[in-house]
Amino acid sequence: MPEMDFERDIQRMQTLLNILKHEYDLYFAGSRRDPPRKEQKELDALVRAYGNTSLPKLAQQFRFTTFNSSYVMRCEQWNKWMRAREDGLVQDPRLLASVRRAKRELQDLERGHPPPPASAPEPPPPAPAPAKQAPVRGGRHTRALFEEFINAKLGEGEVPKWDLASFEQHLAQQKAAILQKYPGSDVAFSVQTKDGKVTLKAKVIK
Repeated sequence: MPEMDFERDIQRMQTLLNILKHEYDLYFAGSRRDPPRKEQKELDALVRAYGNTSLPKLAQQFRFTTFNSSYVMRCEQWNKWMRAREDGLVQDPRLLASVRRAKRELQDLERGHPPPPASAPEPPPPAPAPAKQAPVRGGRHTRALFEEFINAKLGEGEVPKWDLASFEQHLAQQKAAILQKYPGSDVAFSVQTKDGKVTLKAKVIK
């Protein structure tokens, strides 16, 4: 690797991260066929190099640690989205206008122009209407509820943290706790979106 220059490299890392954000936006919105793995190699190499280096100044250590934490969180987010996409559970709900904006900003970055100041975020696409509540019975019913929950989360710009197995476990725990407190034969759950927050609403079936 060439001689290390922290100020130059940390600026390069931030530029590469900005480019990757836009490239992944294009990929998840369907405007790019493959994830930007090749573009990610240079950034990964820089992060590994500085991760294995003892920086002499505390300020440099702090800046790199802050950047690295942000990058790790981004990578986890991208990987979750890719797993959901590969499983065929969700499609990205972002609008074509967002894709066009991402393309313009990416071109500016490639020409060396800084991105414009962030404007007010676009309103999220409307969340799907709540489906009829379905008791937790596993199989098809739970998967349909899971897909609705995931799509509602993505529609509000959130990255889902549950996979299907953890979602089923959560429903089972909630059902057991509710039936201990309230008499009934079953519990029905539905997806509810209010003030940009997606939750599961429970209803006891007598």
